[in-house]
Amino acid sequence: MRGNRRLWVAATVAGVLVALGVLAVNPVSLIAGIGLGLWLLTQQIAFHRATGTVTDVDRSVASARSRLGVDEPTVVHLQVDAPKALPFDLRVSPHLSPGLTKRIPDPVVTLGSGDRDERAEFVVRGAVAERATVGPLAVAFRDAGGFFADEIQWGDAVTIDVQPYASQSLHVGAGGEPLITLYGEHGTDRAGSGLEPYEVREYAPGDNLSRIDWKATARLGHPHVREYEQMAVNETALVVDHRATMGRGIQARTKLDSLREVALSYVGSAERFNDPLGLYTVGDDGVTTGRPPAASVQQYSDARRVIRGLVPTTPKTKSTESDRSNTFSPGRARELAARLDGTPLEATLGPYFESRDGYVRRLDARPLFRTVKLARSRLRANSWTVILTDDTDRTEVYEATKLARRNGGKVLVFLTPSTVYEPGALDRLDEAYREYRDFEEFRQSLARMDRVSAFEVAPTDRLEAVLRRRIRTDDVRYRRPGTTRTTTARPLSRDEPEPKATASDLRRVRQLTREDTDDE
Repeated sequence: MRGNRRLWVAATVAGVLVALGVLAVNPVSLIAGIGLGLWLLTQQIAFHRATGTVTDVDRSVASARSRLGVDEPTVVHLQVDAPKALPFDLRVSPHLSPGLTKRIPDPVVTLGSGDRDERAEFVVRGAVAERATVGPLAVAFRDAGGFFADEIQWGDAVTIDVQPYASQSLHVGAGGEPLITLYGEHGTDRAGSGLEPYEVREYAPGDNLSRIDWKATARLGHPHVREYEQMAVNETALVVDHRATMGRGIQARTKLDSLREVALSYVGSAERFNDPLGLYTVGDDGVTTGRPPAASVQQYSDARRVIRGLVPTTPKTKSTESDRSNTFSPGRARELAARLDGTPLEATLGPYFESRDGYVRRLDARPLFRTVKLARSRLRANSWTVILTDDTDRTEVYEATKLARRNGGKVLVFLTPSTVYEPGALDRLDEAYREYRDFEEFRQSLARMDRVSAFEVAPTDRLEAVLRRRIRTDDVRYRRPGTTRTTTARPLSRDEPEPKATASDLRRVRQLTREDTDDE
């Protein structure tokens, strides 16, 4: 309980009257001051007693939908019922998660003095994918004279699960070909204890009798033992890019929304197999989250919360736009400079290629490269690094992928082709297709590295519209993104090799062309 301005004015008047009565020996002023003070005390006691009845008021908050897509609306109902009329006004308003946006008027219910029930409805939208809450409720009230006020919080809250863009509309694959494989067991190609059958071999002395395959024994006439593929624990670092360029797209079909769903699916896979998972997020000014690998319920829960709450960042320092076509290594750059020997251009560019040190320093200043370097330093040998980013700065992505391969590391790269996410891409399909072919060449350059698999992530309908621009009845057949039906279409290149992905890589990739199965 706190006093308002009126209380302090009245208390000041009472004090002045008492002081005048004592100093001037004026009984009337003294009695008036004491009477005013006693009256204020009586009002305070009455207000304190009345506030106890607030806890008897029934209140409820409910949402019409518990699951939303990003930017989808839902109606929230707020209701207040008092067992009897209150002697003061009651103002109830719910606290909204930062990711929820509301429409005017504000979500407030005012129960007037003498009223017993009131209700209101308001609309909220989820601006980002997260587990949002409406509540707890803030309850403010004051006495009729305006002398005292108080505010309490009720714990009532409703949870709204704001989901990223629908997974059945998301294509994850290579060269327009969707992935059909699921996240599977982590095979090691070694016999041992596990779930996946590995081989049936003849019984040898010392084998455990419980592992005898009686059906094979009856069929072959000799005791045989069934071996199972040994399960492996895969330590993984998940690197998620949420720089400003990741906010490009159409409504909820931004690059970040697409990659967010891939990241959430990967967290679910790691949790099912109890794999140590580390999470690193990249903003325009560097690392925004750096959690080393761990296998715990809290780690997986925190990873989901962080990924759901990611929003594109804004750089604090001004930087120039990267050249997406620049994928030269330092060696190739120095070779090009050597061809310009004796020309004015060589005199200008030569100093930049005299040593690799300057190039390495420039790479260390780039956020994604620096984050992958941090993640790799915390991983054991032969661990996985999963990079989720776009193709805006191809040099940085290329060098970061090379860095992640060190010490026997295995790398999965999920890329969003920028041309598919541009708002006017479908109005200039010829140009968009040419840019996509350029993107595909870059993706394949990543996939050709040892222990690297690279995949594209894009809305199925938009990617399909770009690829359908080159359909020819006399060309080879290819599978349409997001479907199992094939149609005639011009290939990306007749002499391009098929994308490289080992069986172990594909078993690590969950099918993302269906509804997300995150069961948190």
